[in-house]
Amino acid sequence: MANADTFFLQPFKTHRKRLVPSQCVPAKSRHHALNEGERLSKTAEGLAVIHVVADDETGEVSELSVLARHGTIPEEFEEQIRAL
Repeated sequence: MANADTFFLQPFKTHRKRLVPSQCVPAKSRHHALNEGERLSKTAEGLAVIHVVADDETGEVSELSVLARHGTIPEEFEEQIRAL
């Protein structure tokens, strides 16, 4: 039972006066995710760099953390991350 590390960026944009998630952007590594986060934060209203540790066989998530935040992140997104 091995764990797999996954990194992705979750940008947010304003839609009808609310911050909503845009399309997720996958990253190859922690370094790549943090660098892309810096770059994309210049155009996104908000952005979170996410690290997920999951069992590579079952897909069960054992850890989920936000590595970096840029701009404005919706409160409900932060609450969902903490709940997992």
